Amino acid sequence: MTTETFKSAYGNIPKLTENNYPMWNEKVRRVIMGADAYEITTRVEPEPEGNTRERRTELRSRQKRRNNAQFIIYMGCSDQILPHIKHTIDPAEMWDILHDRFDNTLSKLGRTQMLRKFHACHPAKDEKMTTSFTRLIDYRNQLSGSAEEISEDSVVPHLFTHIPKEFAATINIFERQAPPPTSQHIMDAVRLGEEKAAFVTEIAHASTGAALYSQRGGYHGGGRGRGRGGSGRFGRQKTY
Repeated sequence: MTTETFKSAYGNIPKLTENNYPMWNEKVRRVIMGADAYEITTRVEPEPEGNTRERRTELRSRQKRRNNAQFIIYMGCSDQILPHIKHTIDPAEMWDILHDRFDNTLSKLGRTQMLRKFHACHPAKDEKMTTSFTRLIDYRNQLSGSAEEISEDSVVPHLFTHIPKEFAATINIFERQAPPPTSQHIMDAVRLGEEKAAFVTEIAHASTGAALYSQRGGYHGGGRGRGRGGSGRFGRQKTY
């Protein structure tokens, strides 16, 4: 499934799933910074004290920024993630919950499980290769910089192993290429192939529909009319 995107006034965020926390964290953090609410989210900015007019103005400003932060975090989560934070509207609490629950790179066990998911990842039935590629890249990004980091030399053979047979010609070209293709080159080639296939299918469906429409009398070429009284748009004209 393709990752959904939350579009905000401060930037776009790929919605959080179980597999993309590191990338999500980097992007949503900067969006919250753009909303001037990151210090609230990380509990660095204290709540204003006192009851003066100035303090009340500061409190209203802080509350608005706090609301923006919780809105960004909540809307930046996919439907599968929302149950974990639905009980709170505190952005700092939401931030901590998501970090503790989905940052799988914190432990050796979590990283090992992520590595296993990478090696077991393959396209599901009727799933596009590009969707499967997205999952692979999510796994790789999460392990970046760790002892279990997935190298380019591991990604390329994995892609070759799972590319469908209809891309045999593409594989043949890449296998003879020097220097060897990068994972990005392979993914771009498959993406282009899928887009072309989808376009050809769309054209074929459109042509079939037009042919059926014509056969059923929906189109009459040559300017020939259907009414009684002869040819022409309005039938044969009488001459007086």
